[in-house]
Amino acid sequence: MSKIGWIGLGNMGIPMSVNLVKAGKDVVVWNRTKSKADEVVAAGAAWADSPKAVAEACDFVFTMVADGPALHDAVLGADGAAAGLSPGKIVIDMSTISVAESAKVNEAVEAAGCKFLRAPVTGSTALAAAGTVGVLASGDKAAYEKTLPLFEIVGGNQFYLGGGDEARVMKLSLNLMIATTMQMQAEAVVMAEKAGLDVAQVCDIIAGSAVGSPLTGYKSKVIAEGVYAPAFPIRLMIKDLKLALGVGEAYGVKMESTELTKNRMELAQSKGYGDNDFSVLVKLLEEDSGVNR
Repeated sequence: MSKIGWIGLGNMGIPMSVNLVKAGKDVVVWNRTKSKADEVVAAGAAWADSPKAVAEACDFVFTMVADGPALHDAVLGADGAAAGLSPGKIVIDMSTISVAESAKVNEAVEAAGCKFLRAPVTGSTALAAAGTVGVLASGDKAAYEKTLPLFEIVGGNQFYLGGGDEARVMKLSLNLMIATTMQMQAEAVVMAEKAGLDVAQVCDIIAGSAVGSPLTGYKSKVIAEGVYAPAFPIRLMIKDLKLALGVGEAYGVKMESTELTKNRMELAQSKGYGDNDFSVLVKLLEEDSGVNR
C-alpha cells in the first residue's frame, strides 16, 4: 500500500490528515510544532522528524502550510521534502500561495523526477472534518488521476483546472469573494444594528434571503455571539488578498472592492485582531460606528 505524507498540521491539515488515517491509509506526518501532530498520531499516523524524512518514506507528499515562505522552508530547505524525493513520487501542495512561489517548488520537484500538483481547497474547518471540502487541482493530468482517490477522501467536490497554476488563481478568486462578502455583511449588519434591529435576527434573515450563501450561514452564529475565534484569521486573509491583487495587476484587472476590504482588514490587524476570524470586520465597523455590543 502506498504511504501518504502530510506536512503542515494547522486548522485544516489536522482534520484532513485524520480523515486519511480513518480511511485506512498509511500516513506519515510532520509539523514545525510537534505537539500539533498529537491528534493525528493518536488516530494512527506515524511521526517523521523532518519534511525530508516524510518524502523519503512516502509515495504521495501533501503540504498545507500558511504561506509561500513556509512552503519554501518545508520543501526547499536543507532538510526539506525535495531533499528526500526519489523519481516517481507526487507532491501535492494545498496551501494558498502565489504563482511565482509555486513555480519554484514545481522546479525542484520536477528536477527530482517527480510531479507537482497544486491543490488548494475551499471550505471551512467543519467541512474539512467532514471530508467535504472542495479540491481545486492543477498540474500533470496523469498525476492528478493517480491522486484523485486521495482527494476524494478529503474532499466532496473535485475540480481539475489545467496543467499549470490555474488552481492557484481560482483559489484566490474564491477568497477575494469570501472576504468582500464579509465586508458587505459587516456594513449591512451594523447599519441594521444601529437602526435598532437584533443582530442575530438580522444574520438569520441575510442567510435565508436571496443574498444568503453557505458563508453567511456559517458566520451567522459567530457574528450574533460576537466571538471571533480564528477559523480563518485576518492575517492569512490579508496575505491572500495581496496575492489576489497581484494577480489582478498582472492581468490588468481593477479590483477596487478587494483593495478596500484589504485595507479594512489591515486596520483590524493594526488594532490587534490579526489572529481573529476575518468576520471580526463586523466588530471593527461596530467600533467605528460607536456600537458597544
